[in-house]
Amino acid sequence: MVFSLCAVIISLSGCSKGEEEQKEKEVVTTVLEKLFTIPNQKMQDAYEEATKMAEQDSSETTEPGAYGVYDFQKLLEEMYGSYFTEEGIESIPYWIYTNLNVYAADRDVTVTFKSADVQPEESSEGNYYTFVTELEYSIGREEASFEQNGTVLFEDGKIKNIYFADGLMTEIENQLFM
Repeated sequence: MVFSLCAVIISLSGCSKGEEEQKEKEVVTTVLEKLFTIPNQKMQDAYEEATKMAEQDSSETTEPGAYGVYDFQKLLEEMYGSYFTEEGIESIPYWIYTNLNVYAADRDVTVTFKSADVQPEESSEGNYYTFVTELEYSIGREEASFEQNGTVLFEDGKIKNIYFADGLMTEIENQLFM
């Protein structure tokens, strides 16, 4: 009887761990798809507004980048707040939501999310995953593929940190300026 009860408890905890892992993998995939669907009109509008505010008010401040930062933070919270902890939103690289969208507007760049392979890794810090994201990008009529690698750390069901290696921005800049 005790053995049966232990077996049920172990199997239930195994199911919930598997379900949690599946849910977190889906969150990573959703976030990557949103981040790498470029151009993003909301981000382009926020960037243009921030630039306009900075130009208008540049004579009134000596602090670089003082204008527009709040607008981006507010927009990021609106778009990604349900997926990230407060600290986690701050780990989204600046180049994804600004520079990449500026290039998209100014140089006819598009980025299309194709797929993501998200794998759990051992970690004492929390639920840790590595990912390889298959992307396609075009500059004008030239098309290319790119694998974006990175890691994600979850805490309490939300992304605490996201890190990108092998930056797509560098790849696009190399194509634009070579």
